[in-house]
Order: sequence, then C-alpha cells, then structure tokens
Amino acid sequence: MKKISIFLVSIMSILMFVGCGTTNIMKETKEINFIVPDGLPAISVAKIIKERPEIQKGYKINYNIEQTSDNVVTSVMKGEADVAIVPSNLAATSFNKNGDYKIGATVGWGSFFIVSTESNQTIDGLKGKEVYNIGKGLTPDIITKSVLKDKGIDADKDINFSYVGGVTELAPIVLSGKANYAVLPEPALSTVLSKKEDLNIIADLNEEWKKDNNSEYGFPQATVIVKKDLIENDKKFVENLLKEIKNSTVWAYEDKETLGDYCEKIGVSAKKQIIVSALDRANIKYINIKDSYKEYQTYFNKLNEFDSKTIGGKVPDEGIYMEK
Repeated sequence: MKKISIFLVSIMSILMFVGCGTTNIMKETKEINFIVPDGLPAISVAKIIKERPEIQKGYKINYNIEQTSDNVVTSVMKGEADVAIVPSNLAATSFNKNGDYKIGATVGWGSFFIVSTESNQTIDGLKGKEVYNIGKGLTPDIITKSVLKDKGIDADKDINFSYVGGVTELAPIVLSGKANYAVLPEPALSTVLSKKEDLNIIADLNEEWKKDNNSEYGFPQATVIVKKDLIENDKKFVENLLKEIKNSTVWAYEDKETLGDYCEKIGVSAKKQIIVSALDRANIKYINIKDSYKEYQTYFNKLNEFDSKTIGGKVPDEGIYMEK
C-alpha cells in the first residue's frame, strides 16, 4: 500500500508540474495588435496578413485593416496598437503627445499625382486654375503646396483649391468631368484612369519632391511605428516582424497576381485589377529608419514650416527613431 501511495503521489506531482508548465506557456503567449489602414499600406503587408507566418514562438498577432483614417488615429493616440502603419505626420504627432511609439521603417513613399483632363499641361500651367484635393491641411494638401512653393508658386494666391473629405468623394468628381485638375493618390488614380482615358498625369509629386529636396526616396507616406515598450522588451520579435514586413513589400512586386488575390481575401477595398495596375506608381518600398533618417528630418522640417500643428506642434527629437 505504501508503494502504491508513493507511486500515486509521484504521478500526481508530475501531472501538477505538467499542468503548471502548460499554464505558464499559455500565459507567455503575447498578443500583438497590428493596425494598418486600407489602401496601399494594407497592400504592402498583404502577404503577412493573409499567410500569418509565425514571427516568433510565444507571440500571436491580431491584424486589423481599418477602413477610415480616423480609426487609425484613434487607435494610435489611445495606445491601442502595438504596431501600426500610419501617415508619417501622425507618427510625429503621437510622439510629441506621449512618446509611446518609435519609427521603425517606411513601407510607402509618395504616391500623389497632379492630374488633368487637359493635355500638354505643366505645373506652371496650374496658375489661375481650380484644383481639387483631399482635406485641407492633410498630407496631400501639405505635399502639393510644398512642391508648388519650391517651384515659386504661391498656392494660396495663384491657385484656387477646392477640398473634399476623401478620395471616395474626389474620384467621382474627376470622373464626372466637374474637376479638370486634381491631386489623386494611388490606387484611386488607377481606378479613375481605367474609366477616363482622357486623364493626364501632370506631375508625380514624389519625383518633384526628390528633385527639390535632394532626396533619395522622396517623402515618407506610410510609416511603421512600434510601441516603445515592445522595442525595449521584445527586441528580437520586433526585428523578426520588420524582416517579414520587408519581405512582404518585395514579394508584392514579384507576384502581382497573387497579391491581388490576397488583397481581395483580406478585405482591401481596391479591386484586384486596380491593385495590379497601381503597383508601378504605388511606390511601395521598405526602407528601415537607419537608412531614411534624413528623409524624415527633411519631411518634418517642411511640415513644421507649413504648419507645426500637422506634426503635433514641433519637429520631434531623435527619440522618435528606433535607430539612427
């Protein structure tokens, strides 16, 4: 009996140990909230969202594609996202407010284009014209006016800007013929071009920015931000995730057809054929912050000159960069 009792106690001890071990493993699984806006940012990481590779054992990533920019802003400003792809000025605004996030990389550079239904137009020819754009004081407006200013055009005096709330409002206005001049981003540009053959691209604003600012990549449009706590406590995971993000951006151009299929399945609003058409002008390109630090400095300084409120009141200090 004594032997049996000892045996049973031993078995119970082992089971309790295994149970505790299992519980510990479950507790160690860390959930990561990854927020990404619909459009080019979601397209850039479609491979990860669809295939959900294991970045590192013990981590589970919850991917969320947000349909409106307001939801992205809210999620970041409340600190709900652990990782997010955001408009680059939001990265600055968030940092200046609470310093919760750092910039890890860029996945998208400028993809705004000035278009016209008139042929043989140039940027200088915009003087005296009505130009439609998205959201006064938002990134498309800031970039357009900055490029025009560098070319000696006073956007406030020489051009009559008309603003709409978003690209879903702007595209129909261009298609209807009401707007002869407009600033369109990809993939909306490809959507309009597929339906309006007489539309002409006057200027690629990223190329103009590069020339005017002696810039290698242009202006950062889609920025990967990572929570400071995650960088400090889960450094290897962050490094692995950024590698997967880079792989996703490279793969996007290697297999456009599958990319289109993936985007449809994960809920990107743009249609497959439009995504494939838009890629050549989408400017999806992964550059880590160490290699794009100067681009951000130029961008933030330009925005500060335009209106410091667009970046949260001031040019953020070097603490905003994950590395430099």
